[in-house]
Amino acid sequence: MERIFADSNYFIALYRAVDSLHEKALEIARNLQKQGATLVISNFIFNEVVTVLSQRESKEAALVIGDLLLTNTFIEVVHIDEILQEKTWEVFQKTKEKNVSFVDCSTVVLMTAENIPALLTFDTKDFKALQKVSRFRFFQKNLIQ
Repeated sequence: MERIFADSNYFIALYRAVDSLHEKALEIARNLQKQGATLVISNFIFNEVVTVLSQRESKEAALVIGDLLLTNTFIEVVHIDEILQEKTWEVFQKTKEKNVSFVDCSTVVLMTAENIPALLTFDTKDFKALQKVSRFRFFQKNLIQ
């Protein structure tokens, strides 16, 4: 069973019917379900998803999706601890591109620590800069673009 790290923009698109990437997210979700893949998120990604959904949808929607992320057996939440945060800070300091966030840096640090080879994101442009730091592939790039 493949473990794939999922960025917050995937879940936001999946649960917001008005999102321009909603249909792509649904297609990917169907594909993942067929494969029986496990999606991995960090506590940072969880924070982003529930915050954005609370702001753009409603607090109730954020609570429902938050519960789903925490209880779905095909989603694993890994916590960024102090050591991973320090490594993330080092990567963030070295990254020259201004659109690469601290959370993005934490994603690749966690992927390396957990030996997760694939990243599911709609933000391939900014993550390309981080491929210099960590070797990973984009999950089904043809579906994402």
